[in-house]
Amino acid sequence: MKQEYFENRQQVLCLKYQPTSTNNYRNQLFWQPQADNLNSTLMLAQRIFREYKQNKFQVRKVSAIQQQQQEKEPEQKKQKTTIIDTKRFHMYSHPKNTKVKQLNSTANNSFYSKKSTEKYQQSPIKPKTATTISRPKRILPKQISISPIDSVGPLVSAQSWCIINGKNGQLMSGYNQYKSRQMASITKIMTCWLALKLTQQFQLDLDNTYFTVPEKAERIGGTTAQLQSGDKLSIRDLLYGLMLPSGNDAAISIQHNFELYKGCDFIQQMNQNAQDIGMELTSYSNPHGLYHEANYSSAYDIGILTYNALQNLQFASIVKTKIYFSEIEDKFGESKEIFWENTNKMLYQGFRGVKTGITKEAGPCVVEYFEDNQNSYIIVLLNCRSVDQRWQDTMKLLDWIRQ
Repeated sequence: MKQEYFENRQQVLCLKYQPTSTNNYRNQLFWQPQADNLNSTLMLAQRIFREYKQNKFQVRKVSAIQQQQQEKEPEQKKQKTTIIDTKRFHMYSHPKNTKVKQLNSTANNSFYSKKSTEKYQQSPIKPKTATTISRPKRILPKQISISPIDSVGPLVSAQSWCIINGKNGQLMSGYNQYKSRQMASITKIMTCWLALKLTQQFQLDLDNTYFTVPEKAERIGGTTAQLQSGDKLSIRDLLYGLMLPSGNDAAISIQHNFELYKGCDFIQQMNQNAQDIGMELTSYSNPHGLYHEANYSSAYDIGILTYNALQNLQFASIVKTKIYFSEIEDKFGESKEIFWENTNKMLYQGFRGVKTGITKEAGPCVVEYFEDNQNSYIIVLLNCRSVDQRWQDTMKLLDWIRQ
């Protein structure tokens, strides 16, 4: 009996088409078993199919590859759940987003059970990290606007600029030229010009009149001419130390000596000179240009100042000098030599002065003077994007105005 069952079972399993029911099975004509064994074969087939349905999940063999995939499935599910949790945390930590609020409200009804929602109805469950982590406000970088491309001039980074005709002092073009700003060491243009005027007024010799460096000049900080307390040097050397390395110590020394020996208020004289030449948007509070709220000017006023200062031959000679050697006597009576190099790099590009400046509040600034056979231009740039950008802005304005 077992052998007959086994043979008939093998015969049924060899069918090309295994019907799901006996009705469909009887309609198949391509396989015709023997008539005497038809009933037993049908019964056997039904029995085999019932066993197959009952045991199909148990009999199925799983390959090694499928086992590896099944082992990886829980890890992937864990990763997905952690990603979803972190997303819910970030979404929860932004209360200003209206969409997030809607998601949180639905989550309270769907995610938590009825008991938990009733228990925490007044104080919903929040992640623990949400209360411990304090997120600082986002600080956007300060964006510096650029002067627009229009009939005024080319695209430059300076917040204020102007071009003055070097022959008659007339304004040729500009952008924000009447806006008052911090001007940094551009202040020293007035300091140098006023010192030359006072020297002429008091009939002092630039080479034979010596000033002593005070102690407060050595402590001023910033750009320096490497002067020390007690040093003695001529007014001419002091002016070169003021304009070439942009020495703040030289500026304090000039102010101190004129006020001490000649009894004049140097800062008041600076403001008086500014009013005399029509600098209506300018105020001076110190001789060096370090930040002070009362020390400001506009690009147009600086252009007018530079035009008037260049009429002085001594001033024009100082500001176009690239390198200068000074012999200084220290407080012990010994002599020392100091080497100064001009901070104005445009002197090597055919320009003839005038002054650079930079502070945190004023930004990179520069005043340049260019002269050719036909024309001369005074270019003023305040608050450029960077130190190197001010040289590029100067060349752009010069090329544009010469077209």
